[in-house]
Amino acid sequence: MTKQQLFDLIEDLFAVKPDNPFENTDAAVFRHKGNRKWFALLMQVPKCRMGLGGDEIAEVLNLKCDPLLREGLMQTKGVYECYHMNKVHWISVILDEIDDKTLETLLEISFDLTKK
Repeated sequence: MTKQQLFDLIEDLFAVKPDNPFENTDAAVFRHKGNRKWFALLMQVPKCRMGLGGDEIAEVLNLKCDPLLREGLMQTKGVYECYHMNKVHWISVILDEIDDKTLETLLEISFDLTKK
């Protein structure tokens, strides 16, 4: 999935557009309209910072997850230990590694967990 496809999917599912709260970065935050809580954070991260080989830049999406599901999710292609956020409650996915249906499910889970 491309960055633009992700933006379109999130807008279709949740009627939310990306917010860019950080200066000098392309990071995009997706928030609930009411409580303003984040349910997703998209960043460009060198794969080596995630414990993967090489300096190739990856589109990494952080999503909230249930700690009880986390270990099982880590066995899914494209799902990794969270980069830059709480590793118990969040996971990272690399957009071009995860299948679209799994990503959509993980987005819905993250959205639901951060509602209130």
